[in-house]
Amino acid sequence: MDGLVIVGKWEFVGEQVHGAKDRGAEGRSAKDRSGQSRGGEARGAEGRSAEGEASYNRRWVMGLVVGPLLLGALAAAWIFSVADRLPTELASHWNSKNEVDGYMSVTGTALMAFLFGGGLGALMAPLAPMLRAQSVLFARIGVGFGLAFGVAMTALAVAVVAGQLDLADVSHAEISGPVMAVGIAAAFVVGCVATWLYRPGEVDRTQSSEAAATNAAAGQDHTDLGRQGRERASRGETLHLRVSMGAWKWCLSLGVGLIVAVSTYFIFPGLALLGVVVVGFIWVFCQGTAVIGPDGVKVLASGFWKVMPLNWQEINSAEVQEIKAMDYGGWGYRMGGGSVGFIMGNGPALVMKGGFHETWVISMPNLELAGEAAALVNAYIHAEKMKS
Repeated sequence: MDGLVIVGKWEFVGEQVHGAKDRGAEGRSAKDRSGQSRGGEARGAEGRSAEGEASYNRRWVMGLVVGPLLLGALAAAWIFSVADRLPTELASHWNSKNEVDGYMSVTGTALMAFLFGGGLGALMAPLAPMLRAQSVLFARIGVGFGLAFGVAMTALAVAVVAGQLDLADVSHAEISGPVMAVGIAAAFVVGCVATWLYRPGEVDRTQSSEAAATNAAAGQDHTDLGRQGRERASRGETLHLRVSMGAWKWCLSLGVGLIVAVSTYFIFPGLALLGVVVVGFIWVFCQGTAVIGPDGVKVLASGFWKVMPLNWQEINSAEVQEIKAMDYGGWGYRMGGGSVGFIMGNGPALVMKGGFHETWVISMPNLELAGEAAALVNAYIHAEKMKS
Protein backbone atom coordinates (compact mmCIF):
# COMPACT_ATOMS: atom_id res chain seq x y z
CA MET A 1 0.00 0.00 0.00
CA ASP A 2 1.38 3.42 -0.90
CA GLY A 3 2.04 5.89 1.87
CA LEU A 4 2.43 9.64 1.82
CA VAL A 5 3.91 11.61 4.68
CA ILE A 6 3.65 15.38 4.76
CA VAL A 7 5.13 17.42 7.56
CA GLY A 8 3.57 20.72 8.55
CA LYS A 9 4.61 23.29 11.11
CA TRP A 10 2.57 25.98 12.83
CA GLU A 11 3.83 29.49 13.31
CA PHE A 12 1.79 31.70 15.62
CA VAL A 13 1.82 35.40 14.82
CA GLY A 14 -0.53 37.39 17.05
CA GLU A 15 -4.04 36.15 16.42
CA GLN A 16 -3.16 34.55 13.09
CA VAL A 17 -1.78 31.05 12.52
CA HIS A 18 0.26 30.35 9.42
CA GLY A 19 1.41 27.00 8.07
CA ALA A 20 4.89 26.34 6.79
CA LYS A 21 3.59 26.33 3.22
CA ASP A 22 2.33 29.43 1.48
CA ARG A 23 -1.44 29.83 1.90
CA GLY A 24 -1.61 32.28 -0.91
CA ALA A 25 -1.98 35.19 1.48
CA GLU A 26 -0.25 37.45 -1.02
CA GLY A 27 -3.31 37.20 -3.21
CA ARG A 28 -5.71 38.19 -0.50
CA SER A 29 -6.66 41.83 -0.69
CA ALA A 30 -7.12 44.11 2.28
CA LYS A 31 -10.79 44.04 1.41
CA ASP A 32 -10.97 40.27 1.98
CA ARG A 33 -8.91 40.40 5.16
CA SER A 34 -11.15 42.99 6.75
CA GLY A 35 -14.34 41.10 6.00
CA GLN A 36 -15.76 43.01 3.00
CA SER A 37 -17.37 39.75 1.85
CA ARG A 38 -20.09 40.41 4.37
CA GLY A 39 -20.98 43.68 2.72
CA GLY A 40 -18.92 46.04 4.85
CA GLU A 41 -15.56 46.48 6.46
CA ALA A 42 -15.22 44.32 9.57
CA ARG A 43 -14.63 46.52 12.58
CA GLY A 44 -14.09 45.88 16.26
CA ALA A 45 -15.13 47.95 19.22
CA GLU A 46 -14.50 51.73 19.05
CA GLY A 47 -14.60 51.53 15.23
CA ARG A 48 -11.30 49.63 14.91
CA SER A 49 -10.51 47.88 11.64
CA ALA A 50 -9.65 44.16 11.57
CA GLU A 51 -5.94 45.01 11.57
CA GLY A 52 -6.47 47.56 14.32
CA GLU A 53 -8.37 45.02 16.41
CA ALA A 54 -5.53 42.50 16.11
CA SER A 55 -2.98 45.16 17.06
CA TYR A 56 -5.16 46.27 20.01
CA ASN A 57 -5.28 42.74 21.43
CA ARG A 58 -1.55 42.16 20.86
CA ARG A 59 -0.77 45.29 22.88
CA TRP A 60 -3.03 44.12 25.68
CA VAL A 61 -1.48 40.66 25.74
CA MET A 62 2.00 42.21 25.91
CA GLY A 63 0.93 44.44 28.77
CA LEU A 64 -0.73 41.54 30.58
CA VAL A 65 2.55 39.62 30.46
CA VAL A 66 4.95 42.45 31.28
CA GLY A 67 2.81 44.09 34.00
CA PRO A 68 2.54 41.14 36.43
CA LEU A 69 6.17 40.13 35.82
CA LEU A 70 7.32 43.67 36.59
CA LEU A 71 5.24 43.69 39.77
CA GLY A 72 6.73 40.35 40.82
CA ALA A 73 10.23 41.64 40.08
CA LEU A 74 9.61 44.74 42.23
CA ALA A 75 8.39 42.53 45.09
CA ALA A 76 11.51 40.35 44.82
CA ALA A 77 13.74 43.46 44.76
CA TRP A 78 12.06 44.78 47.92
CA ILE A 79 12.64 41.45 49.69
CA PHE A 80 16.36 41.61 48.85
CA SER A 81 16.49 45.23 50.01
CA VAL A 82 15.29 44.30 53.52
CA ALA A 83 17.29 41.06 53.74
CA ASP A 84 19.41 42.43 56.61
CA ARG A 85 16.25 42.76 58.71
CA LEU A 86 15.09 39.20 58.06
CA PRO A 87 16.06 35.87 59.66
CA THR A 88 18.18 33.47 57.63
CA GLU A 89 15.26 31.09 57.19
CA LEU A 90 11.79 32.56 56.69
CA ALA A 91 8.53 30.86 57.61
CA SER A 92 6.83 29.90 54.37
CA HIS A 93 4.02 27.54 55.33
CA TRP A 94 1.50 27.23 58.14
CA ASN A 95 -0.60 24.18 59.02
CA SER A 96 -4.28 24.07 59.91
CA LYS A 97 -3.43 25.04 63.52
CA ASN A 98 -1.62 28.17 62.28
CA GLU A 99 1.71 26.67 63.29
CA VAL A 100 4.79 27.19 61.13
CA ASP A 101 5.75 23.92 59.44
CA GLY A 102 7.75 25.09 56.43
CA TYR A 103 10.78 27.35 55.93
CA MET A 104 12.52 28.99 52.99
CA SER A 105 15.61 31.09 52.43
CA VAL A 106 15.41 34.79 51.61
CA THR A 107 16.50 34.08 48.04
CA GLY A 108 13.91 31.32 47.68
CA THR A 109 11.21 33.61 49.06
CA ALA A 110 12.13 36.37 46.60
CA LEU A 111 12.07 33.90 43.74
CA MET A 112 8.70 32.60 44.91
CA ALA A 113 7.36 36.18 44.98
CA PHE A 114 8.41 36.60 41.36
CA LEU A 115 7.13 33.23 40.12
CA PHE A 116 4.07 32.79 42.31
CA GLY A 117 2.94 36.41 42.13
CA GLY A 118 4.09 37.88 38.86
CA GLY A 119 4.49 34.55 37.04
CA LEU A 120 0.99 33.26 37.68
CA GLY A 121 -0.54 36.61 36.80
CA ALA A 122 1.49 36.72 33.58
CA LEU A 123 0.24 33.23 32.71
CA MET A 124 -3.43 33.70 33.53
CA ALA A 125 -4.23 37.23 32.36
CA PRO A 126 -2.92 36.91 28.75
CA LEU A 127 -5.12 33.86 28.19
CA ALA A 128 -8.27 35.90 28.73
CA PRO A 129 -8.26 37.73 25.35
CA MET A 130 -8.43 34.32 23.70
CA LEU A 131 -11.88 33.87 25.26
CA ARG A 132 -13.23 36.48 22.83
CA ALA A 133 -14.19 33.65 20.49
CA GLN A 134 -16.71 32.49 23.09
CA SER A 135 -17.70 35.72 24.79
CA VAL A 136 -16.33 39.25 24.84
CA LEU A 137 -17.72 39.65 28.36
CA PHE A 138 -15.84 36.57 29.56
CA ALA A 139 -12.66 37.92 27.99
CA ARG A 140 -13.01 41.25 29.80
CA ILE A 141 -13.75 39.57 33.13
CA GLY A 142 -10.85 37.17 32.57
CA VAL A 143 -8.40 40.04 32.03
CA GLY A 144 -9.54 41.67 35.25
CA PHE A 145 -9.45 38.43 37.22
CA GLY A 146 -6.01 37.45 35.92
CA LEU A 147 -4.48 40.79 36.86
CA ALA A 148 -6.25 40.83 40.24
CA PHE A 149 -4.98 37.33 40.96
CA GLY A 150 -1.41 38.31 40.13
CA VAL A 151 -1.59 41.40 42.34
CA ALA A 152 -3.14 39.43 45.23
CA MET A 153 -0.54 36.66 45.06
CA THR A 154 2.30 39.18 44.93
CA ALA A 155 0.78 40.94 47.93
CA LEU A 156 0.63 37.61 49.76
CA ALA A 157 4.34 37.02 49.19
CA VAL A 158 5.14 40.55 50.42
CA ALA A 159 2.85 40.13 53.44
CA VAL A 160 4.60 36.89 54.42
CA VAL A 161 7.95 38.71 54.46
CA ALA A 162 6.62 41.91 56.05
CA GLY A 163 5.30 39.90 58.97
CA GLN A 164 8.83 38.69 59.72
CA LEU A 165 10.73 41.95 59.64
CA ASP A 166 13.00 42.28 62.71
CA LEU A 167 11.54 39.01 64.06
CA ALA A 168 13.88 36.95 66.25
CA ASP A 169 11.80 33.76 66.48
CA VAL A 170 10.21 32.76 63.15
CA SER A 171 8.19 30.02 64.83
CA HIS A 172 5.82 32.82 65.88
CA ALA A 173 5.73 34.45 62.47
CA GLU A 174 2.44 35.68 61.05
CA ILE A 175 1.34 37.12 57.74
CA SER A 176 1.11 40.91 57.93
CA GLY A 177 -2.58 41.72 58.08
CA PRO A 178 -2.33 45.39 57.02
CA VAL A 179 -0.13 44.57 54.01
CA MET A 180 -2.49 41.79 52.95
CA ALA A 181 -5.52 44.06 53.34
CA VAL A 182 -3.93 46.74 51.17
CA GLY A 183 -2.95 44.07 48.62
CA ILE A 184 -6.47 42.68 48.37
CA ALA A 185 -7.89 46.19 47.97
CA ALA A 186 -5.32 46.95 45.27
CA ALA A 187 -6.13 43.68 43.49
CA PHE A 188 -9.83 44.53 43.48
CA VAL A 189 -9.23 48.01 42.08
CA VAL A 190 -6.78 46.80 39.42
CA GLY A 191 -9.17 44.02 38.37
CA CYS A 192 -12.14 46.37 38.05
CA VAL A 193 -10.17 49.01 36.15
CA ALA A 194 -8.72 46.44 33.74
CA THR A 195 -12.17 44.95 33.10
CA TRP A 196 -13.53 48.42 32.37
CA LEU A 197 -10.62 49.47 30.12
CA TYR A 198 -10.37 46.32 28.00
CA ARG A 199 -12.91 46.72 25.18
CA PRO A 200 -12.27 44.11 22.47
CA GLY A 201 -14.41 43.66 19.39
CA GLU A 202 -16.28 40.55 18.34
CA VAL A 203 -14.24 37.83 16.65
CA ASP A 204 -14.67 37.88 12.86
CA ARG A 205 -15.45 34.35 11.64
CA THR A 206 -15.77 35.20 7.97
CA GLN A 207 -13.99 32.58 5.86
CA SER A 208 -11.29 33.97 3.61
CA SER A 209 -11.71 33.73 -0.14
CA GLU A 210 -8.86 31.20 -0.25
CA ALA A 211 -10.54 28.97 2.34
CA ALA A 212 -13.88 29.15 0.52
CA ALA A 213 -12.25 28.29 -2.81
CA THR A 214 -10.26 25.40 -1.33
CA ASN A 215 -13.36 24.00 0.35
CA ALA A 216 -15.35 24.19 -2.89
CA ALA A 217 -12.59 22.45 -4.86
CA ALA A 218 -12.25 19.67 -2.28
CA GLY A 219 -15.96 18.86 -2.50
CA GLN A 220 -16.26 18.61 -6.29
CA ASP A 221 -15.24 15.74 -8.54
CA HIS A 222 -14.35 17.77 -11.62
CA THR A 223 -11.69 19.95 -9.96
CA ASP A 224 -7.99 19.08 -9.94
CA LEU A 225 -8.14 18.67 -6.17
CA GLY A 226 -11.16 16.37 -6.39
CA ARG A 227 -9.59 14.23 -9.11
CA GLN A 228 -6.38 13.98 -7.12
CA GLY A 229 -8.35 12.74 -4.11
CA ARG A 230 -10.18 10.08 -6.16
CA GLU A 231 -6.92 8.85 -7.69
CA ARG A 232 -5.30 8.52 -4.28
CA ALA A 233 -8.31 6.71 -2.89
CA SER A 234 -8.37 4.31 -5.85
CA ARG A 235 -4.75 3.41 -5.12
CA GLY A 236 -5.50 2.95 -1.42
CA GLU A 237 -3.05 5.64 -0.35
CA THR A 238 -2.62 6.69 3.25
CA LEU A 239 -1.99 10.36 3.97
CA HIS A 240 -0.05 11.34 7.10
CA LEU A 241 -0.24 14.97 8.21
CA ARG A 242 1.87 16.06 11.16
CA VAL A 243 0.57 19.02 13.11
CA SER A 244 1.89 20.81 16.18
CA MET A 245 1.46 23.94 18.25
CA GLY A 246 5.13 24.66 17.68
CA ALA A 247 6.89 26.55 20.46
CA TRP A 248 3.52 27.28 22.07
CA LYS A 249 3.29 23.66 23.24
CA TRP A 250 6.08 24.38 25.71
CA CYS A 251 4.43 27.58 26.91
CA LEU A 252 1.11 25.81 27.46
CA SER A 253 2.41 22.63 29.07
CA LEU A 254 5.06 24.29 31.25
CA GLY A 255 2.70 27.12 32.20
CA VAL A 256 -0.09 24.86 33.38
CA GLY A 257 2.41 22.55 35.06
CA LEU A 258 3.91 25.49 36.95
CA ILE A 259 0.50 26.61 38.17
CA VAL A 260 -0.28 23.09 39.41
CA ALA A 261 3.13 22.67 41.05
CA VAL A 262 3.07 26.01 42.86
CA SER A 263 -0.55 25.64 43.95
CA THR A 264 -0.13 22.13 45.32
CA TYR A 265 3.20 22.95 47.00
CA PHE A 266 1.44 25.12 49.55
CA ILE A 267 -0.99 22.30 50.33
CA PHE A 268 1.73 19.68 50.68
CA PRO A 269 5.23 20.09 49.17
CA GLY A 270 5.33 16.56 47.77
CA LEU A 271 2.21 17.21 45.69
CA ALA A 272 4.20 19.68 43.59
CA LEU A 273 5.42 16.66 41.60
CA LEU A 274 1.95 16.58 40.06
CA GLY A 275 3.12 19.54 38.01
CA VAL A 276 5.60 17.28 36.21
CA VAL A 277 2.84 14.79 35.41
CA VAL A 278 0.63 17.58 34.09
CA VAL A 279 3.43 18.91 31.87
CA GLY A 280 3.93 15.49 30.27
CA PHE A 281 0.23 14.83 29.81
CA ILE A 282 -0.49 18.19 28.16
CA TRP A 283 2.62 18.01 25.98
CA VAL A 284 1.44 14.71 24.47
CA PHE A 285 -1.70 16.39 23.10
CA CYS A 286 0.07 19.47 21.75
CA GLN A 287 1.23 17.65 18.60
CA GLY A 288 0.22 14.65 16.57
CA THR A 289 -0.27 12.98 13.21
CA ALA A 290 -3.55 12.82 11.34
CA VAL A 291 -3.82 9.56 9.38
CA ILE A 292 -6.30 9.23 6.49
CA GLY A 293 -6.39 5.86 4.75
CA PRO A 294 -8.55 3.00 3.46
CA ASP A 295 -9.64 2.06 6.99
CA GLY A 296 -10.77 5.55 8.01
CA VAL A 297 -9.39 8.53 9.90
CA LYS A 298 -7.48 8.70 13.17
CA VAL A 299 -5.13 10.97 15.04
CA LEU A 300 -1.99 9.77 16.80
CA ALA A 301 -1.22 12.26 19.57
CA SER A 302 2.58 12.63 19.73
CA GLY A 303 2.70 9.79 17.22
CA PHE A 304 1.53 7.01 19.57
CA TRP A 305 -1.70 7.83 21.46
CA LYS A 306 -4.62 7.00 19.19
CA VAL A 307 -7.60 9.36 19.44
CA MET A 308 -10.59 10.06 17.18
CA PRO A 309 -10.66 6.67 15.40
CA LEU A 310 -13.33 6.94 12.68
CA ASN A 311 -14.42 4.51 9.98
CA TRP A 312 -15.95 5.58 6.69
CA GLN A 313 -19.48 4.59 7.73
CA GLU A 314 -19.41 7.27 10.44
CA ILE A 315 -18.43 10.21 8.22
CA ASN A 316 -20.88 11.86 5.83
CA SER A 317 -18.76 14.70 4.42
CA ALA A 318 -15.56 16.69 4.85
CA GLU A 319 -14.96 20.43 4.60
CA VAL A 320 -12.14 22.93 4.86
CA GLN A 321 -12.71 25.71 7.38
CA GLU A 322 -10.69 28.39 9.11
CA ILE A 323 -11.53 27.80 12.76
CA LYS A 324 -11.10 29.55 16.09
CA ALA A 325 -9.69 27.26 18.77
CA MET A 326 -11.94 28.64 21.50
CA ASP A 327 -15.03 27.71 19.48
CA TYR A 328 -14.12 24.13 20.39
CA GLY A 329 -13.03 24.81 23.96
CA GLY A 330 -9.35 25.56 23.41
CA TRP A 331 -6.24 23.70 22.34
CA GLY A 332 -5.35 20.03 22.33
CA TYR A 333 -7.78 17.10 22.30
CA ARG A 334 -11.22 18.58 22.90
CA MET A 335 -14.64 17.02 23.39
CA GLY A 336 -18.00 18.63 24.01
CA GLY A 337 -21.18 19.97 22.44
CA GLY A 338 -21.39 17.20 19.86
CA SER A 339 -17.90 17.90 18.52
CA VAL A 340 -14.53 16.23 18.97
CA GLY A 341 -11.39 18.03 17.93
CA PHE A 342 -7.63 17.83 17.80
CA ILE A 343 -6.99 21.58 17.83
CA MET A 344 -3.55 23.13 17.46
CA GLY A 345 -4.70 26.74 17.20
CA ASN A 346 -6.64 29.19 15.06
CA GLY A 347 -6.41 28.49 11.36
CA PRO A 348 -7.25 25.92 8.66
CA ALA A 349 -8.80 22.63 9.71
CA LEU A 350 -10.37 19.49 8.30
CA VAL A 351 -13.99 19.47 9.50
CA MET A 352 -15.88 16.19 9.11
CA LYS A 353 -19.64 15.85 9.57
CA GLY A 354 -21.47 12.75 10.76
CA GLY A 355 -24.95 11.76 11.78
CA PHE A 356 -26.81 13.20 14.80
CA HIS A 357 -25.00 16.55 14.32
CA GLU A 358 -21.62 15.02 15.14
CA THR A 359 -18.54 16.99 14.09
CA TRP A 360 -14.87 16.00 14.11
CA VAL A 361 -12.23 18.68 13.67
CA ILE A 362 -8.50 18.25 13.02
CA SER A 363 -6.20 21.25 12.67
CA MET A 364 -4.19 21.31 9.47
CA PRO A 365 -0.75 22.85 8.78
CA ASN A 366 -2.11 25.07 5.98
CA LEU A 367 -5.00 25.47 3.54
CA GLU A 368 -3.31 23.49 0.77
CA LEU A 369 -2.90 20.39 2.92
CA ALA A 370 -6.36 20.88 4.41
CA GLY A 371 -7.77 20.79 0.88
CA GLU A 372 -5.85 17.60 0.04
CA ALA A 373 -7.10 15.96 3.24
CA ALA A 374 -10.73 16.96 2.63
CA ALA A 375 -10.59 15.76 -0.98
CA LEU A 376 -9.18 12.40 0.06
CA VAL A 377 -11.77 11.97 2.82
CA ASN A 378 -14.60 12.80 0.42
CA ALA A 379 -13.16 10.35 -2.12
CA TYR A 380 -13.02 7.52 0.44
CA ILE A 381 -16.58 8.34 1.55
CA HIS A 382 -17.77 8.13 -2.07
CA ALA A 383 -15.94 4.82 -2.57
CA GLU A 384 -17.58 3.40 0.57
CA LYS A 385 -21.02 4.44 -0.67
CA MET A 386 -20.35 2.79 -4.03
CA LYS A 387 -19.64 -0.51 -2.24
CA SER A 388 -23.08 -0.50 -0.69
